[in-house]
Amino acid sequence: MSMQLSRCQRAPYAATRLTVIACVLAVAGCANPDFEPKKPLTLNLTPGQAPASSLDLYKIAAAQRVSEVNAREITPGNPQPMLRSVVSLEYWVDRSGNITSVALYRSNGDLEAERIAMASLRRASPLPAPSRALVDSSGRVRAVETWLFNNDGRFQLRSVAAPQIDGQ
Repeated sequence: MSMQLSRCQRAPYAATRLTVIACVLAVAGCANPDFEPKKPLTLNLTPGQAPASSLDLYKIAAAQRVSEVNAREITPGNPQPMLRSVVSLEYWVDRSGNITSVALYRSNGDLEAERIAMASLRRASPLPAPSRALVDSSGRVRAVETWLFNNDGRFQLRSVAAPQIDGQ
């Protein structure tokens, strides 16, 4: 004689089966190392900064030289929040640190700021001699530096600039 259970009588058994299956899956998931939370990869870097390349380090040394030679024109402290002008120059340096070529790379059209940037770079020549690894087959190194101008005409170089003042 076969005994059939009504739908109402079968419901508790189905719920029990689902609970058992859920518990087994949960325990199995905990035992599997692939389901354990992974620890985040941590690098010892300041947020938002990538490791410095040799060219980055050379640009810092060159910017420090330009800043030293042009100390009277350097903005003390932090640049203002809304800069008067931003001028980028592309320059080439030979093995001895002599600037062999300068070209305007980017500007907002402020001719006085462009003139000051070019003159400040030329005054600083010779820059530190680049490492052999940076020198290309023509015997030179190419770099781009950015001058950040305040309203008073003084500047900082982006490679060594202090953070801008928060405008809020």
